[in-house]
Amino acid sequence: DTFKLEFRIKENDNDTGWVEKIANVGSDGTDILVKAMVNIMLINVFKEKASKKSGDFKIHCMMDEIGKLHPNNVKGILDFANRRNILLVNSSPTTYNVEDYKYTYLLSKDNRANTKVTQLIKRL
Repeated sequence: DTFKLEFRIKENDNDTGWVEKIANVGSDGTDILVKAMVNIMLINVFKEKASKKSGDFKIHCMMDEIGKLHPNNVKGILDFANRRNILLVNSSPTTYNVEDYKYTYLLSKDNRANTKVTQLIKRL
């Protein structure tokens, strides 16, 4: 069996119509946000099937390019994933609202090019 997915993205006055690929549906931030939401929902479908057998659990997922999102959308995508017990791990050279994150770390290199991980914040 095969299937075909089509997407329709509406943002303000922009409407992509029905498209097969989620590319160039808006700004870089919109593309990243839409792809992240679709991926989170697909992961959630498989997670729900697995949790019926073994109980609910949390999944950690990497999210790249979060720095291209508006800070409001960063909080929105974190909340969207967390409500589904999907915990996003990301990095950004841009400082966002640290209260949106449970843990905040600083990664730095020593003089031998080893990476040092320092926990800065742990929100209870």
